[in-house]
Amino acid sequence: MMTVEVFVTGRPLTPDAESDLAERVLRALTTAEAAPDSVLDSAREFVHVLVAQPRAWATGGPAGPRYLVRVTVPGAWSNAEFAEHVVPLITDAIAASEPDPTRLRRDPHCVVQVVGVREHCLGTLGRTTTSTEITRLMTRGYRESDEQPVAPEGSTIDPVCGMAVEWATATFTLTHDGVAYAFCAPGCRKVFLEDVAAV
Repeated sequence: MMTVEVFVTGRPLTPDAESDLAERVLRALTTAEAAPDSVLDSAREFVHVLVAQPRAWATGGPAGPRYLVRVTVPGAWSNAEFAEHVVPLITDAIAASEPDPTRLRRDPHCVVQVVGVREHCLGTLGRTTTSTEITRLMTRGYRESDEQPVAPEGSTIDPVCGMAVEWATATFTLTHDGVAYAFCAPGCRKVFLEDVAAV
């Protein structure tokens, strides 16, 4: 579950341009060659991108379009690895909508804030939902399917979401019953551990 609020000033946007910007950010956050389509389709249901043009905005420095992006996610997701992944994706998606796509890499006119919400302070389905439950909802289609992706050489497949994970850079791993597993994120590792414990 991710809410992305993109505030824009110095650049009047038509409703179509607002929709285009929102779609660009959504696609950037929910596209990955290493992930199965079923997981990405589910992830898109849990990512919400809003674009707004505030009537008042004061800041210093040279004039020009500015962007303030607030990314709200479960607290368990708001870590350095997550931020290092999403900040460039969002910045580049916004930059691609500008006449000079390199400007936001030169000028600090796009600020991205990753905000973590405490566990049990997000909800869906009419109740509070933990970060692990959200991961389960987003990966349910893959886990219930018979998909058997083939891992590229030097990689393995995350058993929860089906994403290819390189062994050399895998941060989240565990061994169960003599088999080594790697996960794309701590949420997938936690779902796997809970599933194994339930058996």
